[in-house]
Amino acid sequence: MELRVDLKAKPFYLDDGQIGWVKETIESMTVDEKIGQLFLFMSPGGETASERIGMMEKIGLKPCGLLLRGDSSKNIRGKIAEFQNFYRIPLFIAGDLERGASNMIEDGTACGHELEISATNEPELAYQEGLCCAKECAAVGTNWNFGPVIDIDYNPYNPVTNVRTYGSDPDKVLAFARRAAQGMRDGGLIPCIKHWPGDGVDGRDQHFLSSVNSLSVEEWDKTYGMVYQGMIDDGIETVMTAHIMQPAYTRFFTPDVKDEDILPASLSAELNQKLLREKMGFNGLIITDATSMVGFTEVLPRRQAVPLSIANGADIFLFTRDMEEDFGYMKAGIEEGLLTMERVDEALTRILGLKAKMNLHAKKADGTLVPPESALSIFERKEGKSLAMEIADRGITLVKDVQNLLPLSPERHKNIFMVPIGDTPNYHNARGGFADYFKKKMEEKGFSITCYDGSEEIKQEIGRGKISEFTGKYDVLLYFCNVSTNGSDSAARITWPGLRTTMPNLIRELPTMMVSIDNPYHLIDAPRIPTYVNAYTSEEVVIDALVDKLAGISTFKGVSPVNAFAGVFNADK
Repeated sequence: MELRVDLKAKPFYLDDGQIGWVKETIESMTVDEKIGQLFLFMSPGGETASERIGMMEKIGLKPCGLLLRGDSSKNIRGKIAEFQNFYRIPLFIAGDLERGASNMIEDGTACGHELEISATNEPELAYQEGLCCAKECAAVGTNWNFGPVIDIDYNPYNPVTNVRTYGSDPDKVLAFARRAAQGMRDGGLIPCIKHWPGDGVDGRDQHFLSSVNSLSVEEWDKTYGMVYQGMIDDGIETVMTAHIMQPAYTRFFTPDVKDEDILPASLSAELNQKLLREKMGFNGLIITDATSMVGFTEVLPRRQAVPLSIANGADIFLFTRDMEEDFGYMKAGIEEGLLTMERVDEALTRILGLKAKMNLHAKKADGTLVPPESALSIFERKEGKSLAMEIADRGITLVKDVQNLLPLSPERHKNIFMVPIGDTPNYHNARGGFADYFKKKMEEKGFSITCYDGSEEIKQEIGRGKISEFTGKYDVLLYFCNVSTNGSDSAARITWPGLRTTMPNLIRELPTMMVSIDNPYHLIDAPRIPTYVNAYTSEEVVIDALVDKLAGISTFKGVSPVNAFAGVFNADK
């Protein structure tokens, strides 16, 4: 057969033997097997490999791969081994590992959000994070990471880009993403840049609607285009196409398109084929973002959208609403002419071509797709902890201290009243409860912490009682923020606990400060807070470093990768 993709070119660079395997495999596949390879599913923690295999086998679907979440390294390794042993064609085993392996492997390292790494001003730490993540993933048999994120955080109201970006400077985003991707490769993990054509302009979340990158063609070329082109020139292997519209470039390629017919990138031939492949020269693999998001489902009937995503340029369809139904929609799309078998074979060539580049077929043949259990010793050695500590130490940022409050000392600031904000388990923060850990670490330094607990007595004390009594009892009022979306919020903003009793109305009465271990933009809601610190990541190692800095044991070294004042009048005062 004649392949429709140049597998000797960037980013595949396959030899004749590898290309031969791709051809032979395609020729040996049934139509249903080919269609099955267009799908990649999630297998959550708690689900066994046998359960997932049973669901797929029941409908005759053999996927290209699976994304795993949430289990111990031992269980993850065993699960991957069972998957790989079952299927004739080796699988992609993917992870959504933006801050290290911990999102998949519970005993893996959490090295810090992208924004924390960027705040260090050291791209080499992005490389080390990518390498650390890759080594831990390799130990269990994971081979593909949906990262690094190369979005640009232009809009401080966007609840999903935020700490998941390297900031608002395109040059810095490219510098850090390049090093992160290389670290992953050097450790044996294929990177995937996202979210094409670029999130962070819109203030809304593509999980809930088709969001918009509203830049002009010229603006996009200088910013997102520059970053994507840099990664493509470097040989990036995979791109995630998202539920984000780019009207300017859609109109550039289709001038007479109606507004209502402009599609998000996950469904757009203009953005995937015309812009990404033809204009920018990307020859690698394109995967959609999760197709359960409203940004995908609100645009077209799902029966049409499923096959159209592949027809218009994506090679892999990520997740499903209902596995059997979506598999049926893909097959029906071929029968009805929405999707051709020629396009399926093109997508399949890239899928198998990437597997060949990763030598998955050779590893399956010699039994090395999944390392031996002895490889799990990397998790016992906690090799990534020192890296996470270094990133936290270098990244935590003192945004402002106009009252010269810091450092705190038990001699001058013994009694602290602390108001935790957010800090509950949610979609992006599985644990919560970091305020308790912060309180404990501060008390170990000699401070006495009274924590807002929602009781009527405490509400009366902070919000309704005599100011003189409150200021006579406490030396500092400290707001501890751990605010991220719970998976269904359309914003990540402060909700003041206690029916407004905790709002910062004592700023002029008592030294007041705020620390954030997530969203860096809380000065939007509390612009007059005189002392403000961003720590970017909700992890205990970050809080350890944060407490040392507040107490003057170490200095603040971070440089904010975004405008933490968010353009708010007087927020820097």
